[in-house]
Amino acid sequence: MSIICRTDKGWVISHYDYTKKIYTNVLSHSGVIDLTCNKNLFQILTPLMRDQEARNFIKNLSEKEYVLSREVKMKKRPRSASFDHEINIIELALKDLIVEARKNGHLLHSPTEKDYLENNLLARSTADLYVTPHVVYDDCDSQSESSNRDSSFSGGNSSGDPQIAQIRGRSYVIPPNCSFVCSQVENIVKELDGKQFDFILIDPPWWNKSIRRKRAKLSNKGYSMLYNSEIEKIPISNFLKGSGLVGVWCTNAPSHIEAVTEQFFKSWGLKYVATWYWMKVTQGGEAIRPFGSQTEKRPYERIMFGCSGDRRYKNPPPDMCVVSVPSAIHSQKPPLVEVLQEYLPDQPACLELFARYLLPGWTSLGNQVIDLQHLSLYEPSLRTPTT
Repeated sequence: MSIICRTDKGWVISHYDYTKKIYTNVLSHSGVIDLTCNKNLFQILTPLMRDQEARNFIKNLSEKEYVLSREVKMKKRPRSASFDHEINIIELALKDLIVEARKNGHLLHSPTEKDYLENNLLARSTADLYVTPHVVYDDCDSQSESSNRDSSFSGGNSSGDPQIAQIRGRSYVIPPNCSFVCSQVENIVKELDGKQFDFILIDPPWWNKSIRRKRAKLSNKGYSMLYNSEIEKIPISNFLKGSGLVGVWCTNAPSHIEAVTEQFFKSWGLKYVATWYWMKVTQGGEAIRPFGSQTEKRPYERIMFGCSGDRRYKNPPPDMCVVSVPSAIHSQKPPLVEVLQEYLPDQPACLELFARYLLPGWTSLGNQVIDLQHLSLYEPSLRTPTT
């Protein structure tokens, strides 16, 4: 299982262990093998810093000057009462969950001076070595007016075992009983017409000026960012069953948080239910960055839930925390499949929009939908022959 432990405040989960669980008995051209996601991607041993910042940290550690200067600087920044309340909830949950995880033999790493100086180099370099197979996505990307919108493609795996498949000349591992559509989400009506789901997970490419400026300097494509009004227009209610649940990954920007509850959910005919927090920690259970102020990057993201009016199942409770070591791949979210089971029917029909990887039993749609299924991200190990 991916769930390491649970308290009344949330869960500690392992993204790595989940991939280890679902990619056994993989059918490949060389026989049946086991796969796991490259473990180096999760070797986050120290909080995230710039390289010079990490060197300064070690240089001044003995005198505590650098640590104290950061803390004092942050305390001077304004924080609203609602923000402080949010931080208190997360810090309290994190403390209890880390204690439980360590009882189970997890999150025990104690960082050394070498760890700080290397500054998560192994995880970062492993992520950098992975090259997104743009050949696939150039064909289904409609960012330019000349793009052929009929070039989207779909696939899946109807068997009970994961498989390695060749898709447009590249190798991907496909989990069992899943389907996918590589297409812009705006094509959802054409691609999924008539289908309805118990749970819809949405990871929108939120509009962000800073990210847009950075991407303008890069040669590789990112997904196309959307304004709030564009996300609101996605016809979610057409694809949600009467007792369905929707989860939206949201940034910490107040404008985006308000858009989910006041625009999206209302337009989709949903009632806001709860907000959960994904707390990102190192292999030693330390927050990947300080909590800081409302204007700084935080060590957590949020997922906001809304439900339809005819909901017959237990709703997610408010203010729960999901703690995990994040992947070094930018913006890769953890799998919440096992955590969400108690809020969904048996064998639920689930859909993810703006997906970047596949999940067993799910339907996934997006123009980067098999991005993180590329075989280069996984480590095979041949099975020991049985006698």
